Amino acid sequence: MAEAIAMLIHVVNIALALALLYIYLQNFRQLRNRMTVGLVVFALFFLAQGILNLYFEASMVMYSSGAAQSASMVLEAVKAVAFAVLAWISWD
Repeated sequence: MAEAIAMLIHVVNIALALALLYIYLQNFRQLRNRMTVGLVVFALFFLAQGILNLYFEASMVMYSSGAAQSASMVLEAVKAVAFAVLAWISWD
């Protein structure tokens, strides 16, 4: 059960990273400054990290312990909250 929740949180993080990337690309098209380039790169790195996390989570499910799964799930949930706050602030 924890594996499915962790994978769902990974998908949420990927969706939030995509939303941030969209917002930052729109800002870059309008502003064209170094700050927006940095935000686009930031979002790209977190998108890549989310995709890799999801891949490794799916491929290593049978090899990980329950404690490791729980810790990963908590860390991903914290990251999802942080991404949600960042997306909310960026959308304004």
